[in-house]
Amino acid sequence: MLSPFFSFLTRSFYIKMILVMLAISIIPLIVLSYISVSVSSRTVEEQVNRLNAQLVNQVVDRIELTMSRFRELSEQYSRMSSIQGALVSPSDQYFEEVVRKKDLISVLSTASAIIGNVEGLQVYSAVTGEILSSTEAPSPMAASPYKPLIEHYLESGKPGLFLDKHSLPELDILNSSTYYISRIPFYQYEDLQGILLISMKNGEYLRQIQNIQLGSTGSIALVTDDGKSIATTSKLGGNAEEERIHSILSHWKNLQQPGQFRMDSSIISVKQTSTYDKWIVISEIPSKQLGESTVIIRRTVMYFLILLVGLGALSVVGFGYHLYRPLQAVRRQVDAIKKGRFDARVTHFANNEIGDLGRMLNTMAVRIQDLLADLHESEDLKRRLEIRALQSQINPHFMYNTLNTIRMFAIMKDYDGINSLMGRLVALLRYSMENYEQTVMLQQELDYLEDYVGLLNMRYKCRILLALEIEEPLQRLQIPKLSLQPLIENSVFHGILPAKVSEGHITIKVFSIPESSAIMIEIRDDGIGMEDQELEKLKLHLPREEISDNIGLQNVWMRMRLMFGRDTQIMLASKPGEGMAITFILEQDSVRVKEEQHE
Repeated sequence: MLSPFFSFLTRSFYIKMILVMLAISIIPLIVLSYISVSVSSRTVEEQVNRLNAQLVNQVVDRIELTMSRFRELSEQYSRMSSIQGALVSPSDQYFEEVVRKKDLISVLSTASAIIGNVEGLQVYSAVTGEILSSTEAPSPMAASPYKPLIEHYLESGKPGLFLDKHSLPELDILNSSTYYISRIPFYQYEDLQGILLISMKNGEYLRQIQNIQLGSTGSIALVTDDGKSIATTSKLGGNAEEERIHSILSHWKNLQQPGQFRMDSSIISVKQTSTYDKWIVISEIPSKQLGESTVIIRRTVMYFLILLVGLGALSVVGFGYHLYRPLQAVRRQVDAIKKGRFDARVTHFANNEIGDLGRMLNTMAVRIQDLLADLHESEDLKRRLEIRALQSQINPHFMYNTLNTIRMFAIMKDYDGINSLMGRLVALLRYSMENYEQTVMLQQELDYLEDYVGLLNMRYKCRILLALEIEEPLQRLQIPKLSLQPLIENSVFHGILPAKVSEGHITIKVFSIPESSAIMIEIRDDGIGMEDQELEKLKLHLPREEISDNIGLQNVWMRMRLMFGRDTQIMLASKPGEGMAITFILEQDSVRVKEEQHE
């Protein structure tokens, strides 16, 4: 037991990570304690000053990066064809204009979501005078709060303009947000199509600085060139904060804008950004706080240093043992899954992420078992359906009768009849053998049926009339290939021909039922029909999957369910002497209507 455990300790990444973390924590404490004892408080202060300067530089870099990102995003989206394409003259067609606006708003919303930390994107169309936004409804420029921003931008003549509360102090929307405005397209040598506005809440700038720890009384502020606060972590608030900022800026300018200086027993670090409106970052740390920190370091580091080393060693052993047991269980589970034993399970779960991993492995193993079972079932069903689909195509007996009919026409020298028969036969063979698509449009299937019925009319004395009642646009409804021919064949050979009439009728109706969100496909004939007992027997036989004499209807039913889902329904209705009706009920959500192709 101990040997595998200690082997785990020497190889575990987690244990090594803990040791590194302990080393990183302890070594700086040792160095800091030496500095505290051997070096004066001024040395500590110089260190803090340097760190404070680095902190201010990092904040400035963040702000400049954010501002540069504003310009890059503005240039990127100003060149987007989807945005430029929407800024055109209004269409005479109301629907096209609505779709264009909707597409542009969708692009703006998607861009706002992708960027993440912006308040919103707005586009002003120079053609229509409207402003479209990712967060607001379209509105004319005259009624929009962005009108003063757009007018100020147009007056500036610049390709890009950054606006904050310093730019237009009288505008309320600039008190809480900053804007970057650019033209569409971006370059000035191109004709102006519109203006793009990207806005960011000032709270986003506060989020960038609020986690910076400068002690209980220290603060960091982001202000404009004239001292207006954009974001601050100061606890003063109100007029006191404004007066403090103006006092610091005035003193800073009087000192010829140094990077650091002392003021009122505080260490001040100041740096101004080099982009756009020259924002200023101010960091303030009271000197008293530095002295308190130095005393605390001197009194506490030495006392806790040895204690931390001892606790660290005990923590490594204890934490290692706490990881060892559940990790071994998870490892055994993974090894079992690698060997294909998906019935293995983790039985003991730790109350942490490793326990969650064990539960997920159990769930994954169960899911893999279910997927394998479903895969086997699907492959088996696919194989059976492929066999039945082949059986439902033109059979050799049909080919024999057709060729025999051609022979009879040849003997009679009826070349027109031979030509008509061969044309229809070639069309049937081409459709059934050359078209490898699993689904076809309903109209293609109907064209195939007309050729099929035409062949039957040339072979038999009974004339079969095929009537089509198809609702627009359901001619382009996608259905399984060769799914209606077996039903027509059943109607002819089991319904109309046994009736021994001179003329038979088959009607195909396809229509939608709005109130039930369904689409109906109905095939009706006027053949001999079926007795109630035979009809009930057929209804009971349909759900079964074994191959039987009713290959055609059963195959169509199973293929319909496979394509349109298990909610697909079939209804059979028949009375002796009145023919038979077969109705498929398809859920509207499961069907697909192919778009009409325009030349």
